[in-house]
Amino acid sequence: MTYEQPLPEPDPEAQGPTEAERAGREAVRRQAQGMGHREAVHAFRRLADAPDSPSEDEADAADDRGDGGRRLAELAEWERIVEQLSLHAGTYDVETDPYVQGERAAH
Repeated sequence: MTYEQPLPEPDPEAQGPTEAERAGREAVRRQAQGMGHREAVHAFRRLADAPDSPSEDEADAADDRGDGGRRLAELAEWERIVEQLSLHAGTYDVETDPYVQGERAAH
């Protein structure tokens, strides 16, 4: 038995991340470089608790923020990095991040 399913055809009208979202993710990666799990959790919480950060309930209203989705992208990237660091003892390195490597290979 296999669980493999055919991949759906790409949607030609699907939009990728905005420049603001890309810039937010890249900024987080630069900040996270060399951080351990505890430091990354602290950075994520500091950003999430900032007065201008949306709550989880407000995340769907990202278009209304006027920042092109940057803050939500930053929060999502910190969350992803925190999860990645929870899986191994070590520090974050953008050069060995499988997600980043996949993005680079796709472009």
